[in-house]
Amino acid sequence: MNLRTAWRDRRHGILLRLARRGHEDSFTRLYQELYAPVTAYVTGRVRNREDAEDVVSLVFQRFLAGMDRFDGRRGSVLGWTLALARNAVIDRARRQAAHGGARRSVGDVDGMAEVLPSPVPDALSVLVADEDLARLARLLEMQPAEIREMFELRYGQGLALKDVAGVLDLSEDAVKQRFARATRKLREQWRGDVNPAGKGGKTCTATD
Repeated sequence: MNLRTAWRDRRHGILLRLARRGHEDSFTRLYQELYAPVTAYVTGRVRNREDAEDVVSLVFQRFLAGMDRFDGRRGSVLGWTLALARNAVIDRARRQAAHGGARRSVGDVDGMAEVLPSPVPDALSVLVADEDLARLARLLEMQPAEIREMFELRYGQGLALKDVAGVLDLSEDAVKQRFARATRKLREQWRGDVNPAGKGGKTCTATD
């Protein structure tokens, strides 16, 4: 975890403790800091703008109702809030399915997640120069949605591995293993050892 992320998490923790004591200004500031990442997470998975706004509103209703239950030993405020967002998106998918909406498995992240992390993962940046970032983004886009979501949370939102695990309801060891496999696969694809375009596609090489 870099220093900026550590400071952010510490600041959020302090603001939450003050908000629990009834400091309205602290809650307002915390809401303002959390609103953008929550909105980005939700709108990437809920395409209808009005529905997305409803889900974001629900997330902060649950946040307000559950502030006293937050346990800082289990992760950061941002990680906990994004877990609330993920659950709210899943709840919406369940309601849609119950009312004859799109037939989709609730666990099918591909149906909900189309977002790529904007920043390049630090662990992968050694593979590429700045002019190759678009190519790396294309490789990430070819990965399963659950892998894209992990990279978004880790590098787009700056969450610690423990928080990524909390959001996705996985163990930290499982997240570490998936990151290791995904990073290895991306490295192989980058070097041209694996053809990401599939059978008959163009093999990606370091000189493309």
